[in-house]
Formats: sequence, structure tokens, C-alpha cells
Amino acid sequence: MKTFKLLTLLIIGLLVFGSAAFFGYELFIKPSRAENREKALEAAAPAPTATPDPGLPGFQRLKALQNSGKIAEVQAGLAAWVNNNSRSPLLAEARQRLGTVNMALLFDPGSTNVVTYSVVKGDSLARIASKHQSNAELIQKANSLPNINLQIGEQLVIPTLKISLEIDRSAKTLTLINNGNFVKEYPLLSVPSVSKNSTLNSKVLDKVANFGNKRIAFGDKAYPLSERSILLFQSPAIVAPVPAPAVAAPQKPQGTNAPTPLVPPPLPGGYVLSATDLLEIFPLISRNTPVTIH
Repeated sequence: MKTFKLLTLLIIGLLVFGSAAFFGYELFIKPSRAENREKALEAAAPAPTATPDPGLPGFQRLKALQNSGKIAEVQAGLAAWVNNNSRSPLLAEARQRLGTVNMALLFDPGSTNVVTYSVVKGDSLARIASKHQSNAELIQKANSLPNINLQIGEQLVIPTLKISLEIDRSAKTLTLINNGNFVKEYPLLSVPSVSKNSTLNSKVLDKVANFGNKRIAFGDKAYPLSERSILLFQSPAIVAPVPAPAVAAPQKPQGTNAPTPLVPPPLPGGYVLSATDLLEIFPLISRNTPVTIH
């Protein structure tokens, strides 16, 4: 009788613990092993091949052409490539290269953007600019003149541009446009906060060059060192960072040996371009140049 009881208890124990072990295996060990097998298979599987960029071969060919100096051919090719590859990861680089090529060809003597002119007695850059509805600084830039002095008989190219600007506040870009066509895109370092998100059609009110606290005109000896800004109707100005020394950061905690970092001066208000970019577009702009702000 005693043996029968012990045998019964043993059977009951085996049933209880065996069931617990079975369910524990099904609930925890089996799924874990399956998951480990899946991970092992994933690790052993070859990495998926990235989808090739269909525009890559054409872009590489255009880069080679640009390096060989075939600028006019590159311009047409890049313009078409940008239009046909709007989703390519190379789009930003392509637009940058197109902008560089466009600027190089903007004053090309064989371009439709210029006319030629022979300097006559009594001419000055200002007088020639007035005759052709241009501006003196633009003519100097187009002809790479070292100063404003002219020689009788000198051949000049006179730009006949129809420039407009487009500012995209959300993308922080300023786009230069000529006769409705893209010329070059510039990054904005800062944009002013505005209460409205609607499109604003504005114009250039004036171009300002300051040296110290004095406004100076083109032709002044200090003009190349002046700080430039482009004033707009009903909108903040287009400016560049004001050159200023960096200032020391707030005092560091006592006991630290790290050097005190320098904090760059704050950016001015307005649509802020780098000084180099502002100097590049400054001669191309005139009073009443259209400006669209999104």
C-alpha cells in the first residue's frame, strides 16, 4: 500500500513538472531558438544591393567634360540632367556645378547675354552703363577691369541681363535668375522670422556700400573694402555677416583647465549670405530688380 502511494505521487509529480517543462519550452525556449535561427540566417544572407542611380553615368560624363573645359556643352548637359533627375542624390552637386558654369558663361563674348562696345573719347564706365541701361560695377566685373580707367578703342562686353531673385525661407536659399532661367543657388546663413507664410513680391530698393560709418559710391578708393547690403521694399535687407572678432564665452567653472572657447559674433538681421556670395551677386543687382520671397 505504501509503495502504491509513492508510485502515485511520483506519477503525479512527473505529470505536473513535465507539463510545466513542456509549456516552458513552447513558450520561451522554442521561440527564442527560432528567433536565433532567423537572426543567424539574416546575418549569413548577402546584404541587399543598393539600387543604382540611373543618372550616375551621365553625371560622371558631364563632370569629365567640365574638367576638360568644354563649358558650353556642360551647361546644356547639366541643365537637362537636373530637369530629368529631380530625385537623384546627386541633384545638389549637379545644381552647384550648373551654377558655377552659368556664372562662367554669363559674360562670355559669344553669349546672347552681352553686346560688344568700343570705348570712344570721353567715355567712362558710368556713361557707358547709362547708354546701355546697365551699371558701372557690372561692366567692370564682366570685363575683369583692374580699375575704372578706360582706353580709347578698348573693346568691352556689356551685359544685357534681366536679373531677378527668388528667396525660399524654408529651404534657406537665394536663387539668381536671368530672363526666367536658373543661374545659381546660394545658401542663406539665416532668414528673418516672419508672421506670414504667403509669397511676397518685392523689389530692390537700393544697394548700399559702407566703409566705417560712411556710405561710399562705386569708384571710391575704399569701395573694394566696403560692407555691402541690398535693401528691399517691404522686407528685411540682404546682408552679409559683419566682420568682428569673436568674443570669449561665459567664464568656465573653477578648477577646469580647458581653454575658454571663443563665441562668434551673432549674425545680423535680414537674409544673410556669406560675404563672398553677396559680393558675387551685388554687381548683378540694380534698383527695382524683382525679388520673390516664399
